[in-house]
Amino acid sequence: MTAGHTTLTPFEASVLLLKQLKDNAEATLGMTIDRAVVTVPAYFETSAKTQTTQAGAEAGLEVAETLMEPVAAALAHMHENGYTADPAKSRRFLVYDLGGGTFDTSVVSWAAQEGFTSRSFGGNRYLGGYDFDQAVVDWVIARLPAYDLRSEPGDPGSDERRARLLALAESAKHDLSRESETEIISDDLEDRAGQPMTINLSLSRVEFDQLIEGHLRSTVDHCAEALATARVEPGELDEIVLVGGSSRIPLVAELLRERFGIAPRLFHPELVVAVGAALKAAGLATRSSVLELENLEPDGDVVDIAGRVLLSGISGAEIVVEVAASTGDALREPVSTGGTFLFVDVPVGTGEFTVRVLADGREVGAERLGVRTRPGPTVPDVAGDILAHDFSVELLDRQLCLVAKAGTRIPHRVRQRLETATRGTTLAVRVYEGWIPIGTVRIRDLPEELDPGAAVELTIEFEVGWTLRAGVRIPQLDRSATAVIELPVREVAPWEQIRARATAARADWAQIRRDVHPAESAAAAPEVERRLTVLDTLVARNQDQAKAHHLLLEAETILQGLVNSRGPADYMEPPLSEFEDTLREVSDLVLLLQRSEPERAPIYRARRDDLEVEGRSAYAAGDFLTWPRVNEQLDDLHVELFQISSVREIVMVEQTPRVVRSWMGRRITRTDAEIRRKHDELQLDARLEEQDRAKLPAQRDDLLAELAVVAMAIDQVDDKRASAPEQMWNIWFDRMKPLTRRVAGWGREARMRRTS
Repeated sequence: MTAGHTTLTPFEASVLLLKQLKDNAEATLGMTIDRAVVTVPAYFETSAKTQTTQAGAEAGLEVAETLMEPVAAALAHMHENGYTADPAKSRRFLVYDLGGGTFDTSVVSWAAQEGFTSRSFGGNRYLGGYDFDQAVVDWVIARLPAYDLRSEPGDPGSDERRARLLALAESAKHDLSRESETEIISDDLEDRAGQPMTINLSLSRVEFDQLIEGHLRSTVDHCAEALATARVEPGELDEIVLVGGSSRIPLVAELLRERFGIAPRLFHPELVVAVGAALKAAGLATRSSVLELENLEPDGDVVDIAGRVLLSGISGAEIVVEVAASTGDALREPVSTGGTFLFVDVPVGTGEFTVRVLADGREVGAERLGVRTRPGPTVPDVAGDILAHDFSVELLDRQLCLVAKAGTRIPHRVRQRLETATRGTTLAVRVYEGWIPIGTVRIRDLPEELDPGAAVELTIEFEVGWTLRAGVRIPQLDRSATAVIELPVREVAPWEQIRARATAARADWAQIRRDVHPAESAAAAPEVERRLTVLDTLVARNQDQAKAHHLLLEAETILQGLVNSRGPADYMEPPLSEFEDTLREVSDLVLLLQRSEPERAPIYRARRDDLEVEGRSAYAAGDFLTWPRVNEQLDDLHVELFQISSVREIVMVEQTPRVVRSWMGRRITRTDAEIRRKHDELQLDARLEEQDRAKLPAQRDDLLAELAVVAMAIDQVDDKRASAPEQMWNIWFDRMKPLTRRVAGWGREARMRRTS
């Protein structure tokens, strides 16, 4: 962002803002402020919360908690309306938060045993009052056709003109929250040609509502989705809480009342979140350089006073805590070895206390405490921090498996049982926050013969400091791996870079959708097109740089996944070549059956043809569920045909040792060439990490050596023996076929699926 002549990153701007707020609070309260509760939007990425905490530290504040704004709003409403923390009564809130640039909705519940719980999230991080201002600007431009008001990206004059039009629109929007009609007047603007403009337009609330009604109805739809996710019926809601300046628009309340049958409550929408944060801060322990004091909760006429002395900064043989009331009475207790202390049932009196720390009789610290004695609602407990987005791991065909839902409290540990779906020498477990990959855990050097269906145990720990610890284990092999995932911090790119990357993404998508497998292109198209369409509009208008960058990042992530994919060949097990080989072998056996038992052949030919059609259709569609089933049925058909005595007799008679040896020799030569080709291909594969690429030559040599052993075993079969063909076929099925399957899977990652 640009402030005057200075360009600031979001982090730098946050530091400056928090410093100013700290200075304002200290000047108003006349005391030092060193801790704060900072509220954040519900949709905030984990990395953004981490940066918020770091910005607080840079500003001289310990961020005691990053409190979700919907929870803060619900807390403030409970306090404002005098709702007490009645153990017998729970409450449910729908929080509707429509600000200048984002819309966020949450279902928040409170219960005595659980405190506040965010049960679901929804919304549109790219919709807000700015869009309503833009709608008014477009309305104004449409009514001034005599002026050239086109926007030219990068033109300072266009940017200034649009900014001034947006200011007029914003003023009109505010007027229409109070009045039924307003005037948009200006005579100090010029169009692109330098022609002086005169604007004198009347805009009614009815017209304004028509401009933005589509946007607002979409917000109500998000609210309905959040309720459905939380499994809360509208009739079960206690209150709809309006948050954010844009929620003052009268149409917001009308649409919510129309949809859910509840009149929303408007209580200082710009301040309600701050009030909730203040209430939360009031319940935190008081901390100084030597003392940490718990919040006082009186029980009738008495109160417990508890806390901890921070011993690391104190020297003395005897550490004592003294509690003195305003009446002059004083109590003393030595601290425990850990520095803790507790005074039970201290008379409240006037509600004012001084807590002193004495080291060998010398005062080393003191704090004043106060307890409210007048009647009033008890502030309910507020849950700790929560996850703002879904967290998932990638499965077969780039499906995402949810491991932790948005709204989950942290710290949190999740265990997920999956299973391998394909073979591979590496298992890479990729963790996603929302749509964006944030880290990977790998188990390398898996045995190539590990069959699909092996159990995979996944553990992810979400720590309070916003660090993720991920662990993966394959019990069958007693192999495991762990990784600490530090969430990436992404800075918003400058407009010039966003424009260039957006143009490249659009061109890449046009090329990629022609090159990739049709099934993958069709699956990705709606997600890619939706992002690129909105991105094109934002870039053309130079509008909402952060939103444009995030959409670009998501689109690039999807496109990169398509580039790296080979379509079904990447995740279909077994490979297509094996299916086609088995199909040919079945066809040969059906021809033999036609010669020996012609009346039975049509049934087997029809089964073979049906499996071919179903298999090719499954492969073309990337249907990884149907594909292995068809291959299993084809293998069963192959075995069944081979076991028909008349067919087996023909095979043993006509397939002489020389014929079988010649056929197998050709397959061995083909496999040799495939091993060498695969090695060269993997050397150029950008997805392979260097340590895995370094192992390729040794892996190639091992496969070639194993192939040579198979060839030698076939050569050693005595052609003069009647059982020679059967011996060679046994070598083929027992040793050669598994080897060709391993070659096909060489270098591929083992992919995962959900357990059945």
